[in-house]
Amino acid sequence: MEPLQRQWTIGQHTFHFEAPDLLWAKHQGYCTLDEARGMVSLYRELGGIRPFFLLSDMEQAEGMESEARRHVSENLRPEWLLGVIYFNARLLHKAIARGLVLAAQLTRSEDDPPRTEIHFVSNRDSARVLSEQLRARREEHRV
Repeated sequence: MEPLQRQWTIGQHTFHFEAPDLLWAKHQGYCTLDEARGMVSLYRELGGIRPFFLLSDMEQAEGMESEARRHVSENLRPEWLLGVIYFNARLLHKAIARGLVLAAQLTRSEDDPPRTEIHFVSNRDSARVLSEQLRARREEHRV
């Protein structure tokens, strides 16, 4: 089942769902705690329907409040995501993403599923290609 709504705006950040399992995000400016709460809520809603790939354009992103980072690391569930692919990311974004993953790993119990894979590519086209490769790899492992 696909989500009924296909586009969302949270603060300055925009999201667009593309069937079967891609959530495209364009992050702009600084991410506040309220925006992080909205994003986690969106991920929970979509992930409850079916796991998805999150493909995030970071070209105009500026960073995250520390409380926002904490909220995401404590509330994001790996079962919602098939993978995360960042593109147009700078060193700041890579450090934040790796920090979120590390924090999530430290707070995860033994019964939780393994962490979500995070990838960095140079542009949107590369993100699409990688998502297709990751989807194909997942399908191979199911057979």
